[in-house]
Amino acid sequence: MNVLTWGFGKLGQLGNGKGETDTQHTPVRPKLPTNTEVCDIHCGGYYTAVISKNGHLYTFGCGKYGRLGTGDEEDRLEPVKIKAKDDDKGNITFRKVSCGIWHGAAIANDNNIYIWGYGKSHGVLGDPTLPSAALPTILNGPFNSIVSGIACGNNFTLLWTSDGEAYSWGCGRHGVLGHEDGSDKNTPTIISSFKNNSVKVIHMSAGFAHSGVVNSDGRLYMFGKGEDGALGLGPSPPKQVNEPRLVSTLQDVHITELSCNVGEKHGHTLCVSNQGQVFAFGDGYKGKLGLGDQNSHFAPAEIPKENFNGEHINHVSAGGIHSAAVSAEGHMFTWGCGSDGRLGHPEGKGHRYLFRSDVPREVEGLSKVGKAVSVSCFYYHTVALIETRKT
Repeated sequence: MNVLTWGFGKLGQLGNGKGETDTQHTPVRPKLPTNTEVCDIHCGGYYTAVISKNGHLYTFGCGKYGRLGTGDEEDRLEPVKIKAKDDDKGNITFRKVSCGIWHGAAIANDNNIYIWGYGKSHGVLGDPTLPSAALPTILNGPFNSIVSGIACGNNFTLLWTSDGEAYSWGCGRHGVLGHEDGSDKNTPTIISSFKNNSVKVIHMSAGFAHSGVVNSDGRLYMFGKGEDGALGLGPSPPKQVNEPRLVSTLQDVHITELSCNVGEKHGHTLCVSNQGQVFAFGDGYKGKLGLGDQNSHFAPAEIPKENFNGEHINHVSAGGIHSAAVSAEGHMFTWGCGSDGRLGHPEGKGHRYLFRSDVPREVEGLSKVGKAVSVSCFYYHTVALIETRKT
């Protein structure tokens, strides 16, 4: 599988070559080593990370605060292979990666967790003795079993294990960590309300100012900043929610995945059901809810399936002011703000502020390359994992 990128490219986050920093309104290929097969992708604050099939981690884009994990703060316009601290020979390989704004984290194939970037912000690296980490550094947490996933937010991190335990650390502002007191946590701390209520976590999403969780029964829990409706808790939304709260209107729907937006303002959330439905809620700025208008929705609203050509959706990603989804048939759909090339539609070129789509539209350029598998959106750019056609 291969990677395609598009959107704002000024700092190299598209990875398409030295001197190639222009905005791209249609997908381009990062300059990964020849014949590199990719298994995981994620994009963060002006940078991108990918993991190859053989476990190599590559990053590109803005290097400020060490967010690339290269050992320095230099920008990289092409993908650079990353070596963990004390791994000069590059023997450590990875299987999952997550990017925040100023930090990143990855799960190694030996099940260790590595984290890097700017750590001075509220203990986001999970180790109070580690003010920053320019290279991926092992995180010694209190985890009782194998780590299943990790999600980097603005200045906080979420993690869940194979036995369903959930941990969080970093800045507790808005209640994004899910702890009753709403305070910062300098080290990984178990989210006690899940443990106390025997809730087994299978998926987590870390946004800019809110977080979401899916449990083993397909129930959706939200916490963090709520005043913009991004928690989906109904009319008169709370300003913030410190502890995970069940989204009651979706109790009869089996949720498999969610994505919390990464923008500082206009919070929104997308989630997917096992029937391929997509639900959206929060601020409708620039049409990013995909419901045909720019209205806000304080409870989950289903995006009509005909807006996805009737296809079964497997995967979603909420950017800052745009959104994306991938269908089981391998098509990708984007909606919301299309300036700076975010949506991947060629007609967006030249419409810096006015171009948008209030409903999902297929990114036709991807279908010519192959089958879309997954997508990751950040504020200004989008990254897609593509199963290329055999030639």
